[in-house]
Amino acid sequence: MERIYVPVEEELFEAIGSKSRWNDVVRVGDTLWVTGQLGWDKTTGKLAETLEEQAEMALENLKGALGRAGAKLSDVVLTRVYLVDHDHYHRYEPIYARYFPDQQPARVSVVVAELIHHALFDIEAVAVVDTDS
Repeated sequence: MERIYVPVEEELFEAIGSKSRWNDVVRVGDTLWVTGQLGWDKTTGKLAETLEEQAEMALENLKGALGRAGAKLSDVVLTRVYLVDHDHYHRYEPIYARYFPDQQPARVSVVVAELIHHALFDIEAVAVVDTDS
């Protein structure tokens, strides 16, 4: 089965000074695997400051990654959200609900000790699209 890779925008690698490269999305058949999206501005590489700002930006980044792969948020069937504080769940929930207002995907929320780049919020997703897309 063919795999399609959608790389992270080059501007982000340059902005954060990363020597490693990765893909935002890998599509296999009708399934898209979206890498974790942090709450950073992809042109400056700077993380938003508050949890709410990071959640908003990460969800915008998720939306953008899906769009570059020919999908949309309504195609998402599963998200995994990583937080550094259990109390953050109730703070990001209203923001998340705005991005998934109708058919909310299955979701896993995990509290971890630390996230890369000292982020407060990280979201990854699995989406399913029509194979003719």
